[in-house]
Amino acid sequence: MTALLESLSNELAAAVESGGRAVVAIHARRRIPASGVHWRSGVIVATNHTITRDDNITVTLPDGTTASVSLAGRDPSTDLAVLKLAGQNLATANLRLDPSPSVGQFVIALGRPGPRLTASWGVVSSVAGAWRTWQGAEIDSLLRLDLSIYDGFSGGPLIDATGRVLGINTSGLARGTPVTIPVATVERTVAY
Repeated sequence: MTALLESLSNELAAAVESGGRAVVAIHARRRIPASGVHWRSGVIVATNHTITRDDNITVTLPDGTTASVSLAGRDPSTDLAVLKLAGQNLATANLRLDPSPSVGQFVIALGRPGPRLTASWGVVSSVAGAWRTWQGAEIDSLLRLDLSIYDGFSGGPLIDATGRVLGINTSGLARGTPVTIPVATVERTVAY
């Protein structure tokens, strides 16, 4: 049994290391930094509610260096924001494009509310179909989580046990309940 638990622990740590290569800290509010995901080359996805200014935004990269970014757009109805990052060689997110995870599957929320990567693991507590936010946006599926979304985690990814990104975590859509905006919704929003 000990060997099994050690193996699981090592696999989850490897998933965190893999997924964390694309997670940045975003300095765009007074409080502690929020998190963001280098979604594709030069594009960082974050949560709208954590970006409180439109100018003078910086990010802390996984290697500890700081870079300037520009706000490319925001969608309050999905709680997503897009930042442009130029001139950096940074890993991009490994997206899980296949169906949603199942209830009970292990998942890990990642955040970088400062220079260091942090993680919280738990399980998917509920998976449901498409739903509408209070602002009228359609989210492709409802992923409720049984894990903690700590300060600075909004905008960070939810990853599976192999490090693939399932979506962007937020506490800003469902009245404080942690939910994940799935990859399909993020892709649709970022494309606009």
